[in-house]
Amino acid sequence: MVRPRVVTLAPALLLAVVAATVPLAGQTRQDRAGAQRPFEALLPRVAALAPGTYVVSKTAFVPATEAARIPVLLQADVLRGPERAARVGIAVGADAKQTVAARLRVLTVATAGEKARVVADAGGPGAPGPMRLVREFSLQPGDYDLEAVIGHPGPGTDSTVAVARSRLSVPDIRSGALSVTPIVRGEASTTAGEASLPFVFGRTTLSPAVSPRVSQDGALSVAFRVYNWTAQAEEKPDLTVEYLFYEQGAKGLHFFNKTKPEPLNADTLGPGFDPSAGMVAPGMMIPLGAFTFGEFQLIVKVTDNRNQQSAEQPIRFTVAP
Repeated sequence: MVRPRVVTLAPALLLAVVAATVPLAGQTRQDRAGAQRPFEALLPRVAALAPGTYVVSKTAFVPATEAARIPVLLQADVLRGPERAARVGIAVGADAKQTVAARLRVLTVATAGEKARVVADAGGPGAPGPMRLVREFSLQPGDYDLEAVIGHPGPGTDSTVAVARSRLSVPDIRSGALSVTPIVRGEASTTAGEASLPFVFGRTTLSPAVSPRVSQDGALSVAFRVYNWTAQAEEKPDLTVEYLFYEQGAKGLHFFNKTKPEPLNADTLGPGFDPSAGMVAPGMMIPLGAFTFGEFQLIVKVTDNRNQQSAEQPIRFTVAP
């Protein structure tokens, strides 16, 4: 059995919004608009592409070589908003060797009778090396498609862009069934952070990861939020959290290992926990030295012990040298 370092993160009141990217010095208003909404001309062509990295020509998108690929990771953190709306922080991470820009769009899920429509759109310039773009949107409960384009927005051919997509399910965190928000993976820090921002879980801040790859000599740090447990007014939850790891093999996923179940209740949450916030934010850090190289899936399972209702969230990651 895996022996993790498990960290339970205290809840925090989350009220503020993520600041917009600061415009570059010397830019005109038109320049700034282009920098914050890059790849406008490519978007109609991008819609037909599968996720991956491409070399852009005048007439086609050619799949890039392995060495030229840009790993991209989309992650989301869901917080309570006004009425039934949720505040959703979305992070676009890219492990790029050169300076890149990013474009992020949130779309409704297309159905047989209705085309997908854009409900949120943001972008910004990056810097050389690992890039992280974080934006916050107000979204109603439901399913959405996230689309990110990362690359070099300048004119000309032979530029390289990466396309990433992900499905986001925003739960109703004001009422209804037990809800577990998407799992966030990143680099944990206990330095002082503004608790009103996404990706801040109590006293711990997670800088969202920029790549699906995690070094074998490092550690996996994840956090998430749980809402809608069964309780009387001002009563603390009685939850059990399980972390189940599966390895991707030639015939699909197979069980790899698990951690000891973690209780979240009046005894473990401590006197500082405020149940009126309606949210508890567990987290876990586990060294990866015992993991083999390859692709894994972590499933977080939360059980409400008062009514035996359970909810799950998966996240994939790759253990690399």
